[in-house]
Amino acid sequence: MLNSITANLMVESVEDSLNFYKTVLGFTEVASVPNDKGKLQFAIAAKDNQQLMFQERENLCEEYPILTTEKVKPSISLFIMVDDFADFQKEIQSKTKLLVEEHTTFYGTKEFAIADNNGYVITVAEKS
Repeated sequence: MLNSITANLMVESVEDSLNFYKTVLGFTEVASVPNDKGKLQFAIAAKDNQQLMFQERENLCEEYPILTTEKVKPSISLFIMVDDFADFQKEIQSKTKLLVEEHTTFYGTKEFAIADNNGYVITVAEKS
């Protein structure tokens, strides 16, 4: 039985990624692990019972060689549903540029999208 699933995003800088998710989306750092040079190699951030993990590219590739790459190449997108869509969009727009403007999908949901500092696409949708 599955209890949860959490994305572990490959990033160039855990510190920069934490900063983006804290300042733009309001996440809080809940755990982190430094490397032998004092930089973070891993961290967990959370908001409203949702969690994301960030792992530094070189460290993640050492752990899982199949993921080896010269640079971060986002290949997933994140999808967030919010209760207060209009207020959330206004707040986000004051902090970062929209990648995709607000629109209504073919299935009737309002959405917009942003990209994080690593290029991961984050789609925000109105909870119906």
